[in-house]
Amino acid sequence: MKSFEPDAPPPFLHGVFVKDDFDFSSCESALKTTASAPEPATPEPEPTPAPKLSAMMSDDDFLNSLLTPLENQPTEDPPPDEDDQEVQPEQTVAELGAQPQEQLKLPRRARFPFNFPWIEELDLQFPNAVTFFVGENGSGKSTLLEAIAGLSGFPVWGGGRNDLTDQFGPEKESLLAQALYPHFRKRPRDGFFFRAEYYAQFASLLDARKRDEDFEDDPYMRYGGKSLHTRSHGESFLQLMDSRLTHGLFLLDEPESALSPKRQLTLMALMLDRLKNGNSQFIIATHSPILMTFPGATVINLDSPSLETIDYRQSDHFLLTQGILDHPERYWKHLQG
Repeated sequence: MKSFEPDAPPPFLHGVFVKDDFDFSSCESALKTTASAPEPATPEPEPTPAPKLSAMMSDDDFLNSLLTPLENQPTEDPPPDEDDQEVQPEQTVAELGAQPQEQLKLPRRARFPFNFPWIEELDLQFPNAVTFFVGENGSGKSTLLEAIAGLSGFPVWGGGRNDLTDQFGPEKESLLAQALYPHFRKRPRDGFFFRAEYYAQFASLLDARKRDEDFEDDPYMRYGGKSLHTRSHGESFLQLMDSRLTHGLFLLDEPESALSPKRQLTLMALMLDRLKNGNSQFIIATHSPILMTFPGATVINLDSPSLETIDYRQSDHFLLTQGILDHPERYWKHLQG
């Protein structure tokens, strides 16, 4: 088995880009339900940008960072583009052609998931076999990973291609994927989309297949030989990853959520073993500074509108973790009021 080369190009997905000719105004509408005609919108003041967290920030800056809204959180109601339909107070629901539940069309820039600041100029490249998406909650990590899953032929609710007919998550498809196109060096023959938030539903799906008399194969065969519900949460995570992540394109959404720091090291050792065959690629959305240390990995910051590539030591996750471990009294002074 050859050694892992951190700078080697990825075997499958080399990039994801927004379509040059994509018409955002033609996207499926986000809809808002109301019981009456809309009230005039009241302009709200611009929020003060949140300061970047740093281990060396002043006490006042740290306190402000805890009290200020997230800088890059997509807003629900930004100003409409000139070519969008604006809902005037005097218009009635009937005049707007609303559906029976009185749904009103939002301006296109308010439509999730097209309201992230990075979407219209998305030009994302994967220079090597391990990529991490980092950023605050709501920055779009899971949404972008879900779109990549859809472009790769995986179910957006999680799983592999053999799970495409068994929906167990709320989304049937990725709306964001329709605005993007992928650059594959070659299409992977196998792969898996791991979603921590729907993991219990996936484990229950395997159990349902076991009870189904018409399901001819052993549903546990590729997942350790028995129900994933029979193990602890963290052990179950690792069992699935060890059994299922063999070779192919692997998309992992917050895999650390049930793993102790020691088990996160186990996951990285597993990834390293899979990468040695030269036929595996990982794209991971994470909050874990431990996972970000993977040698040679590309770290992409979704808090940046340009999706800049950063050193993991520049990430807020690393700086805040390092700061509170080195100087817990400084942080607890503020947390305790």
